[in-house]
Amino acid sequence: MDPSQISYLSFLITFQLLFVGIFLITHKKGNRRNNILFGAIFIMIAWNIGDLTLQMNGVVLKWEFLQHIDDGFFLLYGPIFYLYAQGVIFRDFKLSSLNLLHLTPYLLLTISILSLRTFIPNPSEEIIKNGLPWQFYLVSALMYAHFFVYLGLTYKSLWKYRLIIKNKYSQIDQINLDWLSFALNTFGVLAFISLIQNFIVLAENRTVFMVTLVLLLIFVFYFVNKVILKALRQPEIFAGIAQNETTKYLGSNLTPSQIEEYKKQLVALFGTEKPFLNPQVSLTDLSEKLSVSTKHLSQVINQSFNKSFFDFINTYRIQEVQQILKEPKDDKLTVLEAMYQVGFNSKSSFNTAFKKETGLTPTEFRKMI
Repeated sequence: MDPSQISYLSFLITFQLLFVGIFLITHKKGNRRNNILFGAIFIMIAWNIGDLTLQMNGVVLKWEFLQHIDDGFFLLYGPIFYLYAQGVIFRDFKLSSLNLLHLTPYLLLTISILSLRTFIPNPSEEIIKNGLPWQFYLVSALMYAHFFVYLGLTYKSLWKYRLIIKNKYSQIDQINLDWLSFALNTFGVLAFISLIQNFIVLAENRTVFMVTLVLLLIFVFYFVNKVILKALRQPEIFAGIAQNETTKYLGSNLTPSQIEEYKKQLVALFGTEKPFLNPQVSLTDLSEKLSVSTKHLSQVINQSFNKSFFDFINTYRIQEVQQILKEPKDDKLTVLEAMYQVGFNSKSSFNTAFKKETGLTPTEFRKMI
């Protein structure tokens, strides 16, 4: 791919990013704060790519400071995406003035760069002539480290979220935020390619630079289309979890004898009423039936059965479907029909749970019996 084709591709992606970013910022449906944060990320990426493309084509903006505002955007991607993820995961998350502290590294770097332009008319020429100082490499390394720290913090929040929903719901396919996990992984790949590209620029290897640039553009194009599609499929009715739910068994005072008593009641309930057959059964539903708090019931399930609520329910469902397949009332009953009978509504979740519980796929199990 020659430079002109790369430029066309770059401008196309820049336009698409700007369009999506502006759409999200002006979109009135859903969570306005989250839309604005997510839209800001797309606009910043568009600015970075557009500025790089202009520089590659020798275009210099009349107001030079516009070419340096985006130099520190890498210090904003991590914090803004982290805040966006907090808003998606926690329904009670609110932006405060303290969140502005996340902007401090970017502001300090941008002010330093603009000051350097004031005191040294052509700093890039000075740097090239005298050689890159060790401080330059240090700042670059710190910028990437800063980004990956925020990426790690976002992963941690998502991990806690998934632990919570597995202890509250029996069906999590539509609320496990796979698209957010995908976005995190894609951001990590983009950052890694960007890191390689930046150091290749220092090594002045134009061929490898162009290859990594094309890869970067392709990943950005894939990211902007895939993430938007995944995000739009997220159910609006699910508003996330509360921040205090991430503290397990907070304030729990159950004694061993109470845990054992609640365990017996739970097993008896599952033996008589079989609440697990309800596809949407939740921890709250069971706590109301047993007249016990959700916090205590979650503790009983976790400690007595060494399972999350999600896995606990699936264990009973798999046992039930095994019984149905062994002694079907209808000889023409399919595995899929049996799956729906016991409360599953996702084939992939059913297959995963069945394999985990029995070591066999549903088809293998049926052939065996």
